[in-house]
Amino acid sequence: MENQITKGFTLIELIVVIAIIGAIAAAGIPNFLTWSADRKVRNASENTAALITTLNTQTQRGVYPYTQILITPQADDTVRVQARGKNRRSINTLINGGGNLTCNTVDDNYWHEIVSTQLFDNVFVHLPNENAICFSKDASNYSVTTEISNNTALTNGDIISINNYLIFCASDNNCDTSPQRPAYMVVWSRFGNVSKFKYSAGGQWIMQ
Repeated sequence: MENQITKGFTLIELIVVIAIIGAIAAAGIPNFLTWSADRKVRNASENTAALITTLNTQTQRGVYPYTQILITPQADDTVRVQARGKNRRSINTLINGGGNLTCNTVDDNYWHEIVSTQLFDNVFVHLPNENAICFSKDASNYSVTTEISNNTALTNGDIISINNYLIFCASDNNCDTSPQRPAYMVVWSRFGNVSKFKYSAGGQWIMQ
């Protein structure tokens, strides 16, 4: 009967393998964390842009002639974005009673229905407090709350001033017009037209 020789790893070989695995993990984990943070911020900006577009479609069709996007930064490092609508009957009752349409963020009963609520974890916006954007069918009652109206004006390549924007970041440090990356921006018009931008490594907002 022939002798069988059993071969295995020596201690040195095991140490080398463990060192290689550690090096790969050390290089890969930061890349994964960066990718994960970018994905969360991008997802928040894209979903918010889509929500503005969808809500304005319903506004123009008269489903809800007056609507609101409510942006609420929360203490647990999340951002809540909620779409709310006011129906025609509610509007008529308000106006016939001598009232006016306002971008109300205080009285939840002011709005007839919550159309959608989205919560984004580990995402920040450049606004420190709750703010809102309100749209109307003919844009005559379009309005934004104070902090949005005081946004620092940005300019694009055509020297067009941009004031209506939300900036989404992965950190609340330097979440502004020159933010820490990754950062994305949603821009809209009073008629609900939406554009999306990404903050580049070169320090510029690039349209997506």
